[in-house]
Amino acid sequence: MFWSDKIEQETKGNVFNVEHYHINDGEGIRTNVFLKGCNLWCSWCCNPESQICTPQLVIHNNLCNGCGYCCVSLCPQDAITQEEDGSIVIDKQKCTLCGKCVEMCPNSARELYGKEMSVAEVIKEIEKDSAYYKNSGGGMTISGGEPCMQPVFASELAQAARRRYIDVAMETAGAVPFETLWQVAQYVDEILMDVKFTNDEQFQTISNVPLSVIKENLRKLRENGKYVKMRCPIIPTLNDSDEHIGKLIEWAKELDIKDVDLLPFHQLGKYKYDSLDYEYTLGAFKDMDKKIVEQMKDRMVAAGINACVGG
Repeated sequence: MFWSDKIEQETKGNVFNVEHYHINDGEGIRTNVFLKGCNLWCSWCCNPESQICTPQLVIHNNLCNGCGYCCVSLCPQDAITQEEDGSIVIDKQKCTLCGKCVEMCPNSARELYGKEMSVAEVIKEIEKDSAYYKNSGGGMTISGGEPCMQPVFASELAQAARRRYIDVAMETAGAVPFETLWQVAQYVDEILMDVKFTNDEQFQTISNVPLSVIKENLRKLRENGKYVKMRCPIIPTLNDSDEHIGKLIEWAKELDIKDVDLLPFHQLGKYKYDSLDYEYTLGAFKDMDKKIVEQMKDRMVAAGINACVGG
């Protein structure tokens, strides 16, 4: 056994999804690996299942008919009970996240967000799409959550892909020390960096990290010769201002970043909050008007930046 094979088998991380055939998360056709864990708390997050590092068992109430047939009777830990009103309750102290109820539920009302996987297991899944990568110039994208919350796993995953000549991209918010970011980024071909706010006071509403860290990490990545694309969610009333777009233009020019994606806010992940029993505070928000975002894009293009709406 080669040393690399041993590392790939022994290095493990928490993964909540591997999605095939993405086209907006790096060049060409991608396979996205979503890692659990994030150090930001964005109220508009469309992947709230990524925020906690550990696996989570959830019930999709819109799919559950309260039959209790499989989940209650087949749970090996007797962690699932049915109340008199028919509702299903999970005792999280007893639940071992074995996934038996997920497998047996006839309505797919249960879902296990996250499981431990080795680098070798993930790469085996990634290699299924090798033909697409060769034909489109695509590859693997490490996403999350925040990949740098699992820097050892993300780094080894990137290296394993490169050993197989598979292009690697990473989506990150960059709200970590540069040493941690570079632990992964040095093995990555494309870096898709979220820039959520350009105002430090606003940024402090979602992070304990100063905004200056994000900008400095962008600078250091560029100084180290890394290709960086800024990805900027546009949220109504929060950062859809002319001032914010002007600052994004300043940052892109100052840091020699040629490409920017503007990502209009949407409500597609809203249902997940109910399943996770999380509060969703943006329920009254409307989807961001794409015509307005197109105008923002036109302003950036006029400033010499290759901007795109939606990635």
